[in-house]
Amino acid sequence: MGVVTVLAGLALSPGTLSPGSALAKPGSPPGPPAGLTREQLIERINRASGQLEGVIERYNQLRSDLQTTVAQINVLKRQIGPLERQVADRQAKVGVIASAAYTTAGSTSFAVLLHADSTRDVLDQLMVIQLLADDQRREITSLTRLRQEYMAAQETLRTLITQGRVQQKDLATSRAKIESDLATLQRWRTHAFGPSGSPPHANARVGWVKPEVTGIPARILNFALGQLGKAYRWAGSGPDGFDCSGLVLAAYKRVGKELPHNSARQYDVVRKIKRDQLEPGDLIFFYRDLHHVGIYIGGDRMVHAPTPGEKVRIDFFDDLPVRGYGHVT
Repeated sequence: MGVVTVLAGLALSPGTLSPGSALAKPGSPPGPPAGLTREQLIERINRASGQLEGVIERYNQLRSDLQTTVAQINVLKRQIGPLERQVADRQAKVGVIASAAYTTAGSTSFAVLLHADSTRDVLDQLMVIQLLADDQRREITSLTRLRQEYMAAQETLRTLITQGRVQQKDLATSRAKIESDLATLQRWRTHAFGPSGSPPHANARVGWVKPEVTGIPARILNFALGQLGKAYRWAGSGPDGFDCSGLVLAAYKRVGKELPHNSARQYDVVRKIKRDQLEPGDLIFFYRDLHHVGIYIGGDRMVHAPTPGEKVRIDFFDDLPVRGYGHVT
């Protein structure tokens, strides 16, 4: 059976921009849903952007699950080969022992008492037969165990391959849906905000003083701040663009710490802290479903990749609904 290959992109379960929203067909003229004022369109854009970011984070989670499945398949395939050879070797050995035991029993069991020169010869012959029987039982037991391990590994491999194919199909479906939704969202943004596709945004960097930190926090901040102005890129972890968890992943990878590419799973692995314990470089998580994350940089601010259509920037983190805070150990 072939090993499932990981898609070059990322993905998860299909998402919708908003209830009842229809995706424009390829080649259709750009424009918003009919009958909306500019203010209503902006509200729709904001809602759609948040929903789509959640879909993207779930996509990242599914891609991670597929990568785990593929890794498990590869491990099993490496184990099954040697296990199969062990089963074959053990079968051959059991066959030899069985043949020897049969030959020995056939030639001695009935004649040993008649032709033995002494009592000692009788005992020696009987001992050989018993040893062969014991050895045979041990080998058969070992063969049975190995065959069970081999069959279980084969069944697990089949299950994993089936699971991987389903995950890969879900990824492809989700990827197509996300890209279609992004295209629609960008048309809405262009209509609402002009060619830039982005509204004017208050610069939260004004009045902020970079904290004096050293070591790991300094390296994390320097990296994250160095990405300011780069585009939000769904499922991106650099170098040209990032989604929210991708920016966090890339920043911590610079200091040798591996994090999942999913904000909810990042929350699972951090040490939970309180707001008054925040230090530069710590993480802030948002929304009930934890679909957004940012890096704390001091002064009630964070650097983050906001939503599709935006760029990496500094914001006051209280502008979003905070779910929790975390320190990466």
